[in-house]
Amino acid sequence: MVRYARELIHDGRLGEITHFRGRFLVDYGSNPQGVLSWRFQKETSGSGTLGDIMSHVVDLAHMLVGRIGRVVSHQKTFITDRPLATAGEGTHFSVGSDGPRGEVTNEDYVGALVQFGNGAPGTLEVCRVVKGHDCELAFEINGTKGALRWNFERMNEIELRLPEAGAEYDGFTVVRAGPRHPQFADFYPGPGNGMSYEDLKMIEAYQFAKSIRGGPQHEPSFSDALAVTEVQEAMMRSWESESWEHVVAGN
Repeated sequence: MVRYARELIHDGRLGEITHFRGRFLVDYGSNPQGVLSWRFQKETSGSGTLGDIMSHVVDLAHMLVGRIGRVVSHQKTFITDRPLATAGEGTHFSVGSDGPRGEVTNEDYVGALVQFGNGAPGTLEVCRVVKGHDCELAFEINGTKGALRWNFERMNEIELRLPEAGAEYDGFTVVRAGPRHPQFADFYPGPGNGMSYEDLKMIEAYQFAKSIRGGPQHEPSFSDALAVTEVQEAMMRSWESESWEHVVAGN
């Protein structure tokens, strides 16, 4: 459905893109007794939510709207210490005891205002300790002709509003994945059958193998990954300067 959203945008169905709002809100770290795994330690993982989940939001934004040109960002750590983890055991969902605790050395939250290269404004927000959200990777996009929104927690649906397409689309309409959407028919012949996360991974593996066999570079490429990293670096610079930063230093 994300690829379908991209098709609608590239075909001009939404008109000129005027707004992008992207977020990835999860609560795996919301329990203060959650152990101090490597994800919470700068010396082991580097950044916190910036690298862990903001990377996904930036990647989606680039895929759908285009490259980000400049950002202003801030970060916050809500839970500053956690129970020490037992080496070699558990995951970042594990809960510790009332024993020794250690310092959390990277960020729980990152928020940003962005401006895309085409001039459109956007907001990006991620958090790993927010209550009430399991795995809400989501976006909302507005254009001069319509709007759409999608949420990973309901990944087989997209909500569309296209007033110029007729009265039935003058209000958000739920569109469920079906054979007319990208690669759905390769898995299911009829609509309403929910594709799984594993199906998406199969598509990724297929596209990767196809690229190797056929030669041409498919998306995403290393240059796409580098573009995400450049946005992350600009956000970190903005934490220090407390001002807008161009994505590539010196531009």
